[in-house]
Amino acid sequence: MSETVHYRGILKMIERYNNETLEDQCKRLLDDKELPSYCDSYEEFFLDENFDKAVIIDGMIYLAEKEAVDSDSDIFKVKKINDNEIEFEVRYYNGGCSFNEAIDEAFNNMK
Repeated sequence: MSETVHYRGILKMIERYNNETLEDQCKRLLDDKELPSYCDSYEEFFLDENFDKAVIIDGMIYLAEKEAVDSDSDIFKVKKINDNEIEFEVRYYNGGCSFNEAIDEAFNNMK
């Protein structure tokens, strides 16, 4: 069921191993599960498996530590805390927008 959701929290970057590609990192974080036929890449599979808590920004994976908040209007905000953490607040209707798209919109608003 779709509903309006409102989250506030921090995105924490997941460090990548030396010489590890984003695709390799996604595969590793998925515990080397076999790529399902409905996905074209491990990046797509990783985002599908973690649709409500992971985003990829500028080729880096961030995991969300978030809390639900109650409010009435759409919100798309981000603020860089340091090189590895980004504070965020998003509120959106999840029937027309995903968590990843909401974070992307917040970054577009910041520019």
